[in-house]
Amino acid sequence: MAVPVLHVCDKFGVRGSSIHGVSRLFSWWFPRYDRARFEVSLCGLKQPEPATAWLSEQGIPVHHLGRGRFDPRILGDLVGLVRARGVRILHVHGYAAADFGRLAARATGAKLVLHEHFADPAMPAYQALADRMLSGHTHGAIAVSGSTRDFLVRERFVPEGRVRVIWNGAPLDEFAPVARERALAARRSLGLPEDALVFGTIGRLSTQKGHAFLLDAAARVLASHENARLLIVGDGDLDQALRAQAQAIGIAERTVFAGHRTDAPDLLGALDVFCISSLYEGTPLALFEAMASGKAIVSTAVDGCREVLTEGETGLLVPPSDAAALAGALDRVLGDAGLRAGLGARAREASRRYEVRACVEAMQAFYDDLLREG
Repeated sequence: MAVPVLHVCDKFGVRGSSIHGVSRLFSWWFPRYDRARFEVSLCGLKQPEPATAWLSEQGIPVHHLGRGRFDPRILGDLVGLVRARGVRILHVHGYAAADFGRLAARATGAKLVLHEHFADPAMPAYQALADRMLSGHTHGAIAVSGSTRDFLVRERFVPEGRVRVIWNGAPLDEFAPVARERALAARRSLGLPEDALVFGTIGRLSTQKGHAFLLDAAARVLASHENARLLIVGDGDLDQALRAQAQAIGIAERTVFAGHRTDAPDLLGALDVFCISSLYEGTPLALFEAMASGKAIVSTAVDGCREVLTEGETGLLVPPSDAAALAGALDRVLGDAGLRAGLGARAREASRRYEVRACVEAMQAFYDDLLREG
């Protein structure tokens, strides 16, 4: 009989954006579980969100509790849900899910798996207190990178022996390089010249992603490459501020803000260079997608990005919050077709280690180990 597994998540979107990485992971993970071994379901603490409908369209219904993050009724809700479904693995994502989930696991005898997606530089003080108090009720924890593992151990008080690093990944076949005509069609749809040198990024428009530094870097790059264009794909609460910044520094006419899109493979095909300007990360899904697409990558040397990419081999790494360094790396790659081709080819080869199916298999193996502990 398949083991019931319940994923519990604080939220499925971030303010101002349509969807975020954890929701995309659910859409990739759930169809790849071995249904003969595990029966997986998904619960959200809050009211339905825009991403809820999207997940349902992917065949992943979400059970929403309709509570606020500090509502004590969450505990009773979760205990009732775990018992009703016979859940044996409670897999939690987010602070509130982790706190109430550990209490629910203690009350029901379910195994608790805490999944940390990044090292949060702004973790609330109350969370450190909750983590210290609930540390003994964390049966296992998953970290998406070595830096995230260190965060779990040092800042969230999870015993090191209970943490397993399981890398994120992407469905590599979905992000294989697209045919040239598809890439050119994507450029035309965005108003980008077919012969332009296009660099840019795909992701949520939030402070974490460092778009302000990318725009400042782009001003220098565009000044030295007449044929270059900047493409920014995504939505978020900084949309208007970033558009205003592009206007203020004189690059608006050569910058395309594409908003939220669902055709990421084609958009990656439209790019010559993919850029990650984040101030902090776990292991961003866009990184694996760009690698699978065979893109030359310039990234800030943050957290999982510096662990996945090898400087000068599969990408160029620069310090975060440094527009000058970012501009220098972009200028170097845009000006050297051979370097672009080499970085892209090696990144695509390295991406084979990050197939999302391997991530799911590793999680299932972790569940098995926890269940064997009794």
